[in-house]
Amino acid sequence: IDYFLTNLFEFNQVELGGLYLQPETVELEDRIEVQDSLKFVCISPLVILNSSFNDSTAKRFIPPETDTFSDLLYESTIERMEASGMFLKEQLEGFYKFQVVPDKTYIARLTAAQKKFARIYPVYDRDVKYEIRGYTFPFTLYAAKEVQEFVLHCGLGQFTHKGFGMLDVAHSNPNSRVLKYEFSYA
Repeated sequence: IDYFLTNLFEFNQVELGGLYLQPETVELEDRIEVQDSLKFVCISPLVILNSSFNDSTAKRFIPPETDTFSDLLYESTIERMEASGMFLKEQLEGFYKFQVVPDKTYIARLTAAQKKFARIYPVYDRDVKYEIRGYTFPFTLYAAKEVQEFVLHCGLGQFTHKGFGMLDVAHSNPNSRVLKYEFSYA
């Protein structure tokens, strides 16, 4: 990481996916104390259904307060945790407690204002465009601490490798969680 950062700051400007960025500083985020229930906000939309070519299934609306919504997120999370190789099969079998509870007040307020918390987004895989439904709303996740930490660091739902499902802890000031980054060499 030190090598990458040292070289990154050699540039005045960096192009990343069509964005032109100017590196200014590097910060380290302090660890968040995870619990069996944690309230999250979506930094990027949650995608709960996978998509394939000429398939409109991923655009289907599933109400977030239903067990189906939670079950689909649970299945994709456990699959990704297993694929990561970070957990033993016995550990994964112990992670059966998993429930997503949306912030009903927030959803009611958006609905009353005729605003949307679920939209159709394009996603590209090998230059093929897919359309998927993404959800953006605060929610509480009831799950084991290991699962909470995994989704906080690796995202929640489908297409996390494309930037979907990024989360942050609600009611937490990210600026207060910043530590000074210390390079390991001079």
